[in-house]
Amino acid sequence: MKRTAVIGLILGALILAACGQKSGVHLASGRNGALVNPDTGEVIGGANGNATGAGESAAAAGGTAGGGTAGGGTSAAGGAKSGTAGRAGGATGGGGTSGGGGAGDTTGVTDNSITIGIHAPVTGAAPFPATSFSDGKDVYFKYINGKGGVNGRNVNVVFEDDGYNPSQAVSKCKKMVQQDHVFMLVGGGGTDQIVACAQYAASVGVPYLAEGVSEQGLNTLQNYFALSMTYKAQASLLAQYMKNVLHVTKVGMIRGNTANFDDAHSGFLQAAAANGLTVVVDKSIDKNADSATAFAAGGSLCADPTKKPEAVYPLIAPSIWVQIVAGANAQGCKPIWSGVGLTEGLNTVGTAICGAANGTRAHFFSPFPGFDKANQFDAAFQQAYQQQHGKAGDDIGWALWAADKLLAAQLGAPGRNLTRQSFVSSVNGKSFTTGVYPPVNYATSRFGGTGVHVVQLNCSDTNSPYENEANFKSGF
Repeated sequence: MKRTAVIGLILGALILAACGQKSGVHLASGRNGALVNPDTGEVIGGANGNATGAGESAAAAGGTAGGGTAGGGTSAAGGAKSGTAGRAGGATGGGGTSGGGGAGDTTGVTDNSITIGIHAPVTGAAPFPATSFSDGKDVYFKYINGKGGVNGRNVNVVFEDDGYNPSQAVSKCKKMVQQDHVFMLVGGGGTDQIVACAQYAASVGVPYLAEGVSEQGLNTLQNYFALSMTYKAQASLLAQYMKNVLHVTKVGMIRGNTANFDDAHSGFLQAAAANGLTVVVDKSIDKNADSATAFAAGGSLCADPTKKPEAVYPLIAPSIWVQIVAGANAQGCKPIWSGVGLTEGLNTVGTAICGAANGTRAHFFSPFPGFDKANQFDAAFQQAYQQQHGKAGDDIGWALWAADKLLAAQLGAPGRNLTRQSFVSSVNGKSFTTGVYPPVNYATSRFGGTGVHVVQLNCSDTNSPYENEANFKSGF
């Protein structure tokens, strides 16, 4: 398959690109404590970033919390429906470690609804199928709607396209906080966007949850919680997996050059050494590299015949990874590709990889089980998806279902006394188990992921090339 065809396949299909994207990533303190984008000079938080108002419409949610009961914080004037209580206790800005706004902030909460905001890269450098996301983003919440919701409240989802750009992500997060009056924000993917929006959310006292990505830039935010293991934490498991499951000794890594991958990179180098692996290739390329650059980078992985990697960890946008695989394959370089996160393990990516280099061996960690086993883990997913959309769901919908189920469990932790403060207090220090995501445990930190699922590529399966390999693994 020609490289242009491969690009066409992948660019129409990627979701939740859990990798660095564009400039404007790291946010520095300045201007009276506000957070400042050093690339643009834009102030993204502080006293001018106040959140006001309460939520409006309803959907539904639910889940099971293991060990989480009502925490601190008190409701302001009950569940105000028009936003009065929300404005009275709205977020007031402040530093990056704020755990909430004013006391008893019920912004986004009414007697019968909770409004949450989600941002993800629908368009930009690595867009994913918008239909898959729009169809799947709230299937779980709608399913729970007829079952009592979360403590008698339905969940309404507001979604914004962050354009695969951290500055645009902050703008969209501001819009959801200041205009849509969401209770909390959720990052659907993209390390750079997640870091930027999480820091903005902290500056205005809004809870923020996202897939586990970087730790640096997030580890001081008291309103932030990771829904899965961070890249740094997964590095140790990956090195164990390479050694004990793949049975390799020479490994490599190729990554995008965003600083938000630094802790993942150093973590993997340390874990490889601890497990007796030899890192023979360690490359970084432009996170927005064009196809020719990516193809050449792939072709160079085995350039030294004495240092051919048996397994390579790619931490980069999937569209670029496809070209790296194609370039390596063209030079007869066929390592086992193995990595962390969730994006490379999606079926649309697998289809493009198989088109670029049929027979590629690939194994990736994922926060949700392989799509081919979805019914075994939660048969309600396909039933609900079919009922709501008149068609079978895909692995993107399955990923969203799995994440929403965990979000619902956490939203339920404070009971009816739901404020931004009680949410943070109730989730902090607690553990949550849904049977789909690996359990999360925030007893020692807000990076609560405890394990991973593993999927493996099978190019002979054209419908679902990624298949379930292992589940709920905390070691190999």
